[in-house]
Amino acid sequence: MQGQKLELAIDSIRLRYGSQALTRAGELPPPQPWASGTPIDSLTGIGGLPRGRLTLFTGTGTCGKLTLALALLAKASQEFAHAIVIDGGGFDLSALLPFSCELGALTVVRAPAPEIAGEAAASLVRAGAGFLLLLRDLPEHWLGPLESGASRSGTVVVGVVEAPDRALAHASSFSLGFSRQGWVWERGQLVGLRVSARCVKNRVAPPLGWSELEIRYPLGTQTPADFATGITEVPLRFEEETLPRKSAAV
Repeated sequence: MQGQKLELAIDSIRLRYGSQALTRAGELPPPQPWASGTPIDSLTGIGGLPRGRLTLFTGTGTCGKLTLALALLAKASQEFAHAIVIDGGGFDLSALLPFSCELGALTVVRAPAPEIAGEAAASLVRAGAGFLLLLRDLPEHWLGPLESGASRSGTVVVGVVEAPDRALAHASSFSLGFSRQGWVWERGQLVGLRVSARCVKNRVAPPLGWSELEIRYPLGTQTPADFATGITEVPLRFEEETLPRKSAAV
């Protein structure tokens, strides 16, 4: 009965506003990608992070998600006129210095309250921000305006949270789950970590599994190109030990 009512409503809308008024999601073209220059591009299935959609990096503890997001933010500041950070507290601007960020294109919004963060994020994507980095959850009622605004402007929206709530997880189009596999030491010095990046949700292309990334901590001022080195094969250390997997330094 509900299915018949829904089909009747769809037919009524098409009759009144034309056959193109409604389009099934499966018929929509894939979103245009923004090539980040990191191994994450190969996991999205479209060659980059989707424009006009919400991308989530999730994972607990020291798993590399924020380091990777800062590298993306630095690259975005060089390619877009406006790169925005919505900060819930604790964001340190000096953490961007090793990534050669273009500070003139960067705006940091201090949003101690979720309502402030939601209103700021929705307004900025509607205004045409090129890249938006969310460092906190947003109230559910602001996710709709955020999605619609980003879809119209083509903003690249990346959220970094440990564990998203149900509404935020549902709103995302592409989600990566990070987990630390081990530390990287050289000459007795901690220089990075090895993490597993697993695609847990993909609405822009078929899911492409997972990859192992080697994320090097930035030591001194470097160019963004220094964080996009080649991909090498390393053996699995688990039950699938006979199969190779991809590893990359970011």
